[in-house]
Amino acid sequence: MPEKKDSGGPDKKKSGSRPRVPRKKSDRPSERKTSPPSTTSRPRSPQRPKSRPPRRSPGPRTPRQRRRAYHLIVNQLAGNTPENSLREAKRLERRLRRAGWDAIVHTAETWNDFIKAVVDALRSRPYAVVVFGGDGSVRYAASRVARAKGLLGIVPCGRFNNIFRSLYGNTDTEAALDIIRSEHQIRIDAGLANGKFFLGSLITGLIPMLLKRLGDKKLPRLTLSWSKLAARAIDDTMPRTTVLKIDTFTFKVQPLILNVQLLPYFMSLRFAPAAVPDDGRVILIYDREGTRESVMHFVRDLRKDRHQYTDGVQMVRAKRVSISNPGGQEWFMDGDLVEFTGEEITIEVLNRILRIFSNAPEKK
Repeated sequence: MPEKKDSGGPDKKKSGSRPRVPRKKSDRPSERKTSPPSTTSRPRSPQRPKSRPPRRSPGPRTPRQRRRAYHLIVNQLAGNTPENSLREAKRLERRLRRAGWDAIVHTAETWNDFIKAVVDALRSRPYAVVVFGGDGSVRYAASRVARAKGLLGIVPCGRFNNIFRSLYGNTDTEAALDIIRSEHQIRIDAGLANGKFFLGSLITGLIPMLLKRLGDKKLPRLTLSWSKLAARAIDDTMPRTTVLKIDTFTFKVQPLILNVQLLPYFMSLRFAPAAVPDDGRVILIYDREGTRESVMHFVRDLRKDRHQYTDGVQMVRAKRVSISNPGGQEWFMDGDLVEFTGEEITIEVLNRILRIFSNAPEKK
């Protein structure tokens, strides 16, 4: 029977060949361990993890320059010619727009409309609020503008325009428009009487009676007519015992005249020529005993723009004033009738709280 040849299967080894050794998984080229670095060679610095460079902040953005916005508010209740007020507002609007600024005209036919116009205008944070009206309109707008730390412009369109006359020396509308277009500003004082804001004056006694006697008429030009008007007003005035406290000095009076003035003028009369709008003081004008003759002389001198403050009618300056027993009297605050309750009126000065336009640079 012939012999079977060796087929060279896995169990048989060929002569002269090396045996195959199976590789371990750890011996694969991709997973081989590297030998430690030689002591003679310089070690490599460890590689920092790759990270994006820090993002540079763009820095503070420069605010976009806004155009000046003027809100012109016309109180059509002020004065006898509301159409003139609106015409002047339109004229100022055209001048401001030609200068490259924004100007918006608001017309108020009622007092509530005027209040709403002032509040709405200040919400947009304008460059300035300009009031076309009388002393009452200016007083209300000033209280809101001072709280918002804004800028107030005044165009005299009322009956007496005491605030504008006190600040600028005249009541010229054309001059008022030029002042508003100027770059000059000043800060002036304001007063608080039991929390009520005022700019010009707080008055009781003879002067409100004089105003009631005058009615809608103009101030008399002749001295004789003026004296007759003052005499009738004195007859209507009943002096009342009042305790005045000026700073720390307290005394009792029975005055026919009792004025608290921050600004000089009332009823176009210069009551307080020594009033300074930014000195932090009020001027108190009063008579001690209500003597008819001394008061008559004082009123006549006012009409002639002459002032004789004597023992009859006196003038003092103070930072703080208190007036007792205010009830039962008529009080005029910047020309508007107001009421006070309680046993005392406390008046304090808010020094340089309101910014207004000026016709000259501010003195430093």
